[in-house]
Amino acid sequence: MTAWHLITDQFPVEQRRDVWRDALEKLKLPLDHLPEDEDFFAKLLCLKSPLGIEFARITSSPQEISGRLMKKVDAVWLIVLIEGSATLTHPGGKLELAPQDIIYGQTGIPASLSFSTKFQVLYALIPKSAVNPRLITPLSFGVLHLPGRSGIGHVLSGMLKALAETFGTLTEGPLRPIDMALSEFLMTALADNPQVQTARGSAGIRSMALQRICQIIETRLSDPDLTLEDVANEYGGSARYLQKLFKEVDQTFSGYVRNRRLERCRHDLINPTFAHLGISQICFRWGFNEAAHFSRAFRDRYGTTPRAYRQSAGLADNDNGDFQVPPGAGTEGAAARQFAE
Repeated sequence: MTAWHLITDQFPVEQRRDVWRDALEKLKLPLDHLPEDEDFFAKLLCLKSPLGIEFARITSSPQEISGRLMKKVDAVWLIVLIEGSATLTHPGGKLELAPQDIIYGQTGIPASLSFSTKFQVLYALIPKSAVNPRLITPLSFGVLHLPGRSGIGHVLSGMLKALAETFGTLTEGPLRPIDMALSEFLMTALADNPQVQTARGSAGIRSMALQRICQIIETRLSDPDLTLEDVANEYGGSARYLQKLFKEVDQTFSGYVRNRRLERCRHDLINPTFAHLGISQICFRWGFNEAAHFSRAFRDRYGTTPRAYRQSAGLADNDNGDFQVPPGAGTEGAAARQFAE
């Protein structure tokens, strides 16, 4: 985890605006208008999480963040308004924001965010590498609004506000679950937002249907007995229809499930929170029921073994011959006792 902070009061008055502009540029935030006010002040605290998400708590005098400086950055940005008021202007229109409101969008979309009073926001720049593994088809969207006083927006806003309040005391360990939670919230918000379109016409409808199906799969990855029929029943469609949707994007149900399980295992292998778990235990908790098969699949996908990948993060393999096969894993789980690279 990396961290840095800035307080403009620590600089000579004549340098403060330039220092602040440079700081926001470092965060990929283009500063358009900064009032010529002798009482101008600003401060920020920035943390970069293990997943590469850059969080910044920004408190400042009135100003306007505007432009498309971030067009060369492949990421999704998110801002939650904690204090003050703001006006968002973007190609989709103009919107007045209140505390707890969340806005988010893809980089490169022209927009402006104007603050007329003292304000505080929590800003997150989420690299596509943290989102893409969850996307079975590319998503295209502009600037979106998530009301912070009801539904999923209220939950996410509360989590991010609590994160902002504890910025000064956070370490890398607690940031890892926040990484995962933010990615989950973002994917859910995108899947449920009617403004998000991946294509026009019926192709776009099918693509969003597939994204919702993938959300269902995500909640059931730990079930080793998960079947296509199970997901189809929960979605409310036929297994044949689901097969067709996966085929349209050159994938299969089983292949997608395997890759999502591998990705979950990959994150847990280097997460200190799970350092007490052996490699076999991690693969079983994400629905694999045969450890040697998991090891081969992991090597095929990532070009290294689970053990070597874990050791690269400074974590030891805690597997031992006394590992107990979890309920539902079946007799194949006995191979966990023979787990090897």
